[in-house]
Amino acid sequence: MIWFKRNKLKKWQNKNYNIEPLSSMYERWVERRNKNLKKAVIIIIPILIIIIPLLYFRNTEITKNYNDSKSVTKKEIKQDRLLYLGKNSKGYKEYKNKRDGSTLVYIPAGKFTMGSSGGDDNEEPVHTVYLDGYYISKYEITNKQYKQFCDETNRDYPKDPDFNGMSNYFTAYPDYPVVNVDWYDAKAYCGWAGLKLPTEARWEKGARGTDARKYPWGNSEPNGDKCNLADKSLSKYENWDWIDKTVNDGFAYTSPVGSYKRGQSPYGLMDMAGNVYEWCSDWYGEEYYSSSPSSNPEGPSSGSSRVLRGGSWNFFDYSLRCAHRYR
Repeated sequence: MIWFKRNKLKKWQNKNYNIEPLSSMYERWVERRNKNLKKAVIIIIPILIIIIPLLYFRNTEITKNYNDSKSVTKKEIKQDRLLYLGKNSKGYKEYKNKRDGSTLVYIPAGKFTMGSSGGDDNEEPVHTVYLDGYYISKYEITNKQYKQFCDETNRDYPKDPDFNGMSNYFTAYPDYPVVNVDWYDAKAYCGWAGLKLPTEARWEKGARGTDARKYPWGNSEPNGDKCNLADKSLSKYENWDWIDKTVNDGFAYTSPVGSYKRGQSPYGLMDMAGNVYEWCSDWYGEEYYSSSPSSNPEGPSSGSSRVLRGGSWNFFDYSLRCAHRYR
């Protein structure tokens, strides 16, 4: 419009025009303005017809991703489904997921050291990985939470593990971690809860932080007050060679989630070592670390088995290391 006015002024100065009454000039200006407004409407309306549905579907896509457990980054997760609880003892923000009642810890973006040079070959090479910020559950999923999922979706209850002295494990021990669920069961639960299984990289960062520690609590070897492992209590029922009878964690089999406060990770995550193995979203790749991307790795594109992390109540200290990979 500025160029238009200057151009008109120049023409007025260089040519002789008959001066018309001011009222006629105003009427001509109004007529031109109305024509310009009509042109603008003809152009803008079709643009709005295209843009408004795109905004709607973009919003719908974010909601769909959340429901289908495809996104738990801070940008994509629906904040109205989370209740801020405050900061935990390690100084990290915690939220309650209203869908299943789980507590989520927000892990900020940054780099960490992944892998180990003192473990199995599949943990090498040691490499630096960058991860965007993400949420991860503070506790393992309990029988109570998984039962709610089964009841609402008509899914079969898990098979009883036949633990000695713990009959009807799934229904009688609501605060204990759910067991005998396969990867597809775990993924389905996450989809129902509006979450997702963590990638192997996200799991490991949540377990060890950024200082490359051996275990979630540090580098000291596990004992009975930091995690649930194959110990003296288990030896009452099993006679496995690897049971450490010098340690007593207080439970023969699984333990209620969050029982070992001294074993929490640098971010305040519980039971990242022992109790029950935990599923990750990745396909397992024996040599994946040799070619994995340095930013937000998601595992191989295909495989024959999925990754398990964290060790279990029936394993010894070697499998409880943060870098240990299982399938």
